[in-house]
Amino acid sequence: MKNVMIVVCIISFFASCKEQKKIDHEIYDGPEVAMRNIDMLVSDSAIIKLRLVARTQLVLSNEDRDFPDGIYLRFYSPIGLVTSTLVADKGYYFSKEDYYKAEGNVIMRSLFSGDELSTELLNWDPEKEQIYTDNFVTIKTQDEVMTGEGLEASQDFAEYTILKPSGVMSIMPTPNTPVE
Repeated sequence: MKNVMIVVCIISFFASCKEQKKIDHEIYDGPEVAMRNIDMLVSDSAIIKLRLVARTQLVLSNEDRDFPDGIYLRFYSPIGLVTSTLVADKGYYFSKEDYYKAEGNVIMRSLFSGDELSTELLNWDPEKEQIYTDNFVTIKTQDEVMTGEGLEASQDFAEYTILKPSGVMSIMPTPNTPVE
């Protein structure tokens, strides 16, 4: 009986030393949440500041958001009037830095002046209520077309500066400016 126990222990020992298969677990780095047909209002103290519309929103593990099928933003004044709109082929929100990036065919319009900005990349800082880019921009007004590299503007697109203007621009005196 003792010999049988020894033999069983030896067999058990060698059977337990069998090489175990190593299982590789793939790390998933894709979106944690995918949503369709987003129509979101952003408000502060019951005052609507922004409307965001997108076909798809992907929320990543770091809380960043990806809008791969395009993004539409509508900006509101403090009294609730729509001031400007922005549409782009793709959009991103970077949570840690708290800013949005629009890419592709980016078009921004001021609803008060009718001015239209087009570019391939535009950033929006919601805290500062500013938009900016280092890319080539084209601005169409009622009277002219302006181009250049880089832009800084208010989110309502009422005030803007082309950082490196190019092309021909007409300069019209304002009504209160004396002409010499």
